[in-house]
Amino acid sequence: MSKAAQFTNRLKDEKSPYLRQHANNPVDWYPWSEEALQRARREDKPVILSIGYSACHWCHVMERESFEDNNIAKIMNENFVNIKVDREERPDLDSLYMKAVQMMTGHAGWPLTVFATPEGAPFYGGSYFPPEDQYGLPSFKKVLLAVSLAYKKNKKRIETVTSDVEGTLKKRNGVTPIELSMEISDAAYDSARIFFDPVNGGFGRGTKFPHAMFLKFLIRYHERTGVKDASAIVNKSLIAMAEGGIYDHVGGGFHRYSVDERWDIPHFEKMLYDNAMLSELYSIAYDSTGKAFYRDVAIETVNYMLRELRDENGGFYSAQDADVNGEEGAYYLWGDDEIKSVLGNDAGKFMEYFPVTKEGNYDGKNMLRISQSVKLNNGLPAEIKRLKGKLFNSRQARRAPDTDRKIITAWNGLAISALAQAAMSFKEKGYIEEAKRAANFILNELREGGRVLRYFLDGKAAIKGNLEDYALLANGLFSIYEVTGAKEWLKEAGSLAEEMTSLFYDEGSNLFFDTGKDQEQLFMRERDLFDNDVPSGNSAAADILSKIAGAGRGGRYRKMSEDIIRSVAGIEDEPLSYGNFLSVLENAERARLMPAAAGKDSG
Repeated sequence: MSKAAQFTNRLKDEKSPYLRQHANNPVDWYPWSEEALQRARREDKPVILSIGYSACHWCHVMERESFEDNNIAKIMNENFVNIKVDREERPDLDSLYMKAVQMMTGHAGWPLTVFATPEGAPFYGGSYFPPEDQYGLPSFKKVLLAVSLAYKKNKKRIETVTSDVEGTLKKRNGVTPIELSMEISDAAYDSARIFFDPVNGGFGRGTKFPHAMFLKFLIRYHERTGVKDASAIVNKSLIAMAEGGIYDHVGGGFHRYSVDERWDIPHFEKMLYDNAMLSELYSIAYDSTGKAFYRDVAIETVNYMLRELRDENGGFYSAQDADVNGEEGAYYLWGDDEIKSVLGNDAGKFMEYFPVTKEGNYDGKNMLRISQSVKLNNGLPAEIKRLKGKLFNSRQARRAPDTDRKIITAWNGLAISALAQAAMSFKEKGYIEEAKRAANFILNELREGGRVLRYFLDGKAAIKGNLEDYALLANGLFSIYEVTGAKEWLKEAGSLAEEMTSLFYDEGSNLFFDTGKDQEQLFMRERDLFDNDVPSGNSAAADILSKIAGAGRGGRYRKMSEDIIRSVAGIEDEPLSYGNFLSVLENAERARLMPAAAGKDSG
């Protein structure tokens, strides 16, 4: 067997599509394993942890530029033990090392590049590194050589760094309880107003993320308090996103985020979790306002998930790629000549709503966005919807982005909740039937000996589920109970909550760990309290525990839920990072569960 073949074999038989994407690199890749760490210890080499996911554009770029380069691969192979990690497969590894790199450098993203000791302790890292010095970043080659030299010549310094990082991470896992009151919501709202962009909607400047969880909190906050500015922030943001290029006007659904503050040009991958949370958000906004435009966006997004992400057995796939044939966004862009060819004499009507030029707004082509104010009460005109349908049919002939067919338990929990909400908001029985199909698939195929597993792919489930898998799935099941009133769904959610408590709860801190007591122990046991791309495991746990207590089952769960929220000391100061925690607090207040009603529970 040739040496090149050995490089391939460690990843080619992995389940993860992301790992298999790298199976032909000339890099001596390992999956995360004790075998890799043992080799690092035996040869006294530092470890490179490269963490990403299959739909990630910049992950593809770094692969093409560096991991497929023989010279760079040679440096990696001679000086490091190289490990590839799918962040969707191992969110515990991703979360822990992401926090470490953020602590060391002040920023981090995907692809995440971590340099660690043979024991797995991180001492340096970053995100994307270019093959040559550019973008104000050193070349990956320079970084590799500098890190290798530092490891060989300055071990004491590296030991100091790893000790400091580990100590700081453990300190951050400590908690200082705060007083639980609705003033937390008031302070969070006041703090978030500072970050709101009144011109373009959303929060911050430059790159824009939807912040679905925080906008959901603001809807609930407005409903409780009547604060008009909270409603104004929500409406401005929802309209701007749905009119902008971050929304797929032809096929429905949202891209990952916008690279500009006007929501014009997206980062093109589509994730199940974004579309589940945003479809739920627009459904709730429709309930709150009655605006037909919100209904249209919610339904188009739900239908996108059902059409393109649903497995024939009912579960939902995790993502669609940003690139096609190495071109970012190619599937979603339009030339003016294409639109005129497809729509003929109707092209002018379409361009009244969607400005299209010969020059385009992205690499000579057009990313569609609505150019005029939509009549919210009416939504888009029927004629425009018909023309969108013609473009959709034409686009179907293009090569579509690859789909990552992992069916992830936690993200399916979000999809189930979104479908249940859509069923309630739009009185559509078909949506609740789809929610039940997905739930039954997860319950039947992603449990082994009662233990929930992380994901399903190619006919098999794999990897023990984390806290978020239990908590978000249980929330999804509870949402079916709320719509149908069928007690078996409440019972199933309660059983998951009980097992979740047994596996993840930490009596010492009154919080949950992200990994179970039956899972691999890393250099520290991870507990992430930030609501990042998906609700944190702890906020999702607080949510389901509060709901089950409110349904008259498990009275102790109410206190556990309150204790979790009390433990989030940064919730008032960094509200955008705790959107789901704030929603849980608002929902509990709405249901009269916090804290004055605590004594009323008979469980």
